[in-house]
Amino acid sequence: MSFYKEIEKSVYTLKNGNVLLYPTDTIWGLGCDAFNMQAIKKIYKIKNRTFSKSMIVLVESMDRLHQLVGLITNFTRKIIIDNITKKNKPITIVYDNVNKIAYNLLSINNTLAVRLTYDPFCICLIKNLDRPIISTSANLSGFYSPKSFYEINPFILNKIDYSVNFRRKKISNYNSSSIIKIVSGKVKILRM
Repeated sequence: MSFYKEIEKSVYTLKNGNVLLYPTDTIWGLGCDAFNMQAIKKIYKIKNRTFSKSMIVLVESMDRLHQLVGLITNFTRKIIIDNITKKNKPITIVYDNVNKIAYNLLSINNTLAVRLTYDPFCICLIKNLDRPIISTSANLSGFYSPKSFYEINPFILNKIDYSVNFRRKKISNYNSSSIIKIVSGKVKILRM
């Protein structure tokens, strides 16, 4: 199936409040519209994950990131642009005081983990949906994260609403993104 047909089917899935299994800039992920509370709850249920553990949100542009988290400092912007330009391991940044997202995506201290993706499929998907999406590993909570489509647990495959038929044979270079937080103009590494 063509790239654009897969985008079309994926957007349809997300717009209808369903859960998507899709390739990301790291590993295969479970995703949904980041503003759809019922779809987010489905992901938690599929993963058997507690609501106290927040999930990452993907955006495709600096503009959407700004809409979601507010002011982005020049220091943070430089880190993001340098990372994307060099195609380093994807980084997720934890932002403070985010108010424009489903409450169960926020951590206890009102922070949100957001990644500006450089993956062409994810960029096109988010642009066409015109909303940020959830990105969480396609595994049961507490189990290893699959680096290829063929490592995904059959339980997950039977619970999702649509699985993208694209890049299934590719093995990921990364098993996760790095997670950082900018504190007083310095980078604090939360996950390498």
